[in-house]
Amino acid sequence: MASQMNRREFIRHRKESSVRYSMLGSEEYQNGRLIDEGEGGLCMETSAPLKTGSVIYVQLVNLIPDVDGLGADRSFHGRVRWTRDLGDMEQTRFGIGVQFTRPVSLT
Repeated sequence: MASQMNRREFIRHRKESSVRYSMLGSEEYQNGRLIDEGEGGLCMETSAPLKTGSVIYVQLVNLIPDVDGLGADRSFHGRVRWTRDLGDMEQTRFGIGVQFTRPVSLT
């Protein structure tokens, strides 16, 4: 059987952190958990599904723990590429794949 090729353009790095996200143009934020991230996007876990193609604002909270305050956070605009039910029996959880469309903050 041939091995399946990785469809990602960029390598992902497993990293757990808090995530806040909202639909672009909304000020209603939801909380999630970062699973992995890379130069081109991220995977996060949420309690509600997001519609594929939706444009969202994502804030990675305390991504750089060695830095104090807001300098530890990173923000991005992204497009939801996929949503998967994680099948958790104890609580409803969804995996969300997000492709960055443009960085909001890089420092």
